[in-house]
Amino acid sequence: MYKNLKKTIATVLLTLPLIMAGGLVEVLQAAEKNPCAAKNPCAAKKNPCAAKNPCAAKNPCAEKSKPIRKAGIKDSAKLMEKGAKLWNDKKLGTSGAACATCHAGGKGLKKTPFPKYIKMADDILTLDQMISFCLLNPMKGKPLPGNSVEMTALAAYAQANAKDEGGAANPCAMKNP
Repeated sequence: MYKNLKKTIATVLLTLPLIMAGGLVEVLQAAEKNPCAAKNPCAAKKNPCAAKNPCAAKNPCAEKSKPIRKAGIKDSAKLMEKGAKLWNDKKLGTSGAACATCHAGGKGLKKTPFPKYIKMADDILTLDQMISFCLLNPMKGKPLPGNSVEMTALAAYAQANAKDEGGAANPCAMKNP
């Protein structure tokens, strides 16, 4: 029995450097794939978007996580200010209309939560989809990206100014009374 134990210990001692070298190779390979792994060997095995990632400054997900704050908007008042400017901006389309053209003072903006059926679009839409519909159709413009600061500001402004009174003005009626 003593011979077998001696043989087992000798085998472990001989293979231990090889096992450790294999682990070292794995860490070095991880460092090549993940620039943060050199600082933290465990980072290669973690989610690169994890909140507790010690390499957050170099995290590829950090760039995409806060578009509103990166645009310099640090509070809801500034977001509403941007929304108000966009709401009155006729340059969002080519028809000469702005959001305020049809929805002056919040007219036609119902407080019922989205998604909801919109008769004009004949579909069930989210608020962002409704804004895009208006940008494309009455305003003859291009939709804004859903994750953009502009879309967020317009949606926040529209939601805050909903009055639940009367329908929207007909933009065609101004051109053809």
